Amino acid sequence: HTFDDLKKTIERLEGEGMKSLILDMRENPGGLLTSSVSVSDLFLKEGKIVSTKDRYGSGKTWEAKSEGLFSESNEKLPMVVLVNKNSASAAEIVAAALQDNHRAVVIGERSFGKGSVQKVIKLGGDPPTALKLTTDTYWRPSGVNMHRYPDAKDSDDWGVKPNSGFEIVMKDDERLDYLRSKRNKEIIRKDKPKEPEKPFVDRALVKAIEHLKAEMGK
Repeated sequence: HTFDDLKKTIERLEGEGMKSLILDMRENPGGLLTSSVSVSDLFLKEGKIVSTKDRYGSGKTWEAKSEGLFSESNEKLPMVVLVNKNSASAAEIVAAALQDNHRAVVIGERSFGKGSVQKVIKLGGDPPTALKLTTDTYWRPSGVNMHRYPDAKDSDDWGVKPNSGFEIVMKDDERLDYLRSKRNKEIIRKDKPKEPEKPFVDRALVKAIEHLKAEMGK
């Protein structure tokens, strides 16, 4: 329900006078290709979203449709996408599509680099069985395959890199504090924790807010 839930949320925010948007894709391991295309199309009026290719170079390309845009009035709404090293697959498709089409600035860490496509082939039987097979690769609008192969180097072009000047890499202890803070926000507790939550400064989020304020001030 990713697309429907996001669209409803954006419509509500728009009704409340939204002036800019931060799409947080950190720790998002991905999902369905169809969902990533639909989510990207919410923010794009035109342009490529993603392509897939098999071992022979054949595949399919998804293009943004003007009717997919969530609001004509907010076509150029200032926007940031947050990613980190655990943003993968469908999350990378969205980030790459918005970055390559110059629709959003990407802030944070270089993403995971999962540019492979799996298909589930049902085999039947009792109990039912299936085979999950890698059949294609994802290609971002710029024509680059985002997959990080086992022998890939840091200098190779894989994953989604933050825009120039917007890379914010977390240290190990900082990442632990971030994950703890994230968990505490997502869990609804019956009782208050015995100890107050350790204050956490989300540097990527702070950078995103600073950038959007500057954009809106133009």
